[in-house]
Amino acid sequence: MVRLNIDKADTKPFSKQYHVGGIPTVIVFNAQGQEVDRIIGYDDDRSAWLKTLLGYLYGIDTIEDMQHRYAAKPDVVMAHDLAQKYLDRGDGPSTLLWVEKAQSLKPDAGTSNKLTLIQGQGLLLTDPPKGAEALMGLATAPDNPLGAEAFQALSAFYKRQARNATSPQEKQQANQARLDVFHKVMAARPSDPDVLTEYAWTCAGEGIELDKALAAAQKAAELKKDDADTLAVLAEVYYKSGNKAAALQTVDRALKLAPDETFIKTLKDKYSSKDEAKPKP
Repeated sequence: MVRLNIDKADTKPFSKQYHVGGIPTVIVFNAQGQEVDRIIGYDDDRSAWLKTLLGYLYGIDTIEDMQHRYAAKPDVVMAHDLAQKYLDRGDGPSTLLWVEKAQSLKPDAGTSNKLTLIQGQGLLLTDPPKGAEALMGLATAPDNPLGAEAFQALSAFYKRQARNATSPQEKQQANQARLDVFHKVMAARPSDPDVLTEYAWTCAGEGIELDKALAAAQKAAELKKDDADTLAVLAEVYYKSGNKAAALQTVDRALKLAPDETFIKTLKDKYSSKDEAKPKP
C-alpha cells in the first residue's frame, strides 16, 4: 500500500502520470505494475466502497472483466461505463471509442446526454479546442441537467493547465481561458449559485475582478440562504476587497451555521489577525 499527497511538489509527477483528477483516488495495480482499475472519491457508505475494492482485487467489474462481458453481450450501459472508466484513466482515444460503441446501440435520451458529456471530456484529451466547444455547448444550455458537470469539467481542465504550465505565458493563457468559461456560463446560468460561488472564490484568490466577484458572491448567498460555505466565500471576497468589517460579520454568520468547520475558523483567524488590524501608514 502506498499513499501519496498529490499537493506536494515531489508527488505532482505521479498525479500527472496517472491522471489523478480528483481526490481521493485509489488505484489498484496487478503484480506487473499494470492498472487494474480505480475508485474516485469516497462516500459515507464504506461497505459499498470496500465491496468495489474487493471486487477489483478478484477481477470483478474491472475494465478487462467488463470488456469480456460486453463482447459476449453488447450493452449500452456497459459501453457507457467503460467509456467513463477510460476517461478516469486519462485515455482519450479509448474513451471516444467506447462512446461511439454506446451511441451505436441507440441509447435513451438520458444516457445519450451523459455520453455527450463523456465525449466532450474525452475530446479535451485528444483535441482540446473541439472538447472545449462541446462542453461549452452543454454548460451554456440552461435546461441541460448535465450543464453544471460540463462547466466543472471545463473549469478543472483549465485549472490543471494553469497548474502544469511551464511558463508564465502558458499559465496566464490557461487562467484567462478559465475566466472566459466563467463569464460565458454565468451569462447563460445567471442564477446558478455554484457557478457564482466558484467564480467569486477564484477571483478572490487571484485578486481580480473583485467588484464583479462581490456581486456574484452576494447573489449566491441570496440564492443559497443559510449556507456556511457560500457565506465563507462572500466573506473572503469582502476581505480581499478591503472591507474587513463586512468580512468579519459574514464569517461570523458562517460560523454560527457551521461552528466546527476548520476552514471557516481559519478565515476568521485571518480576518482577526492583529497584524492585519493595524492601520496602513
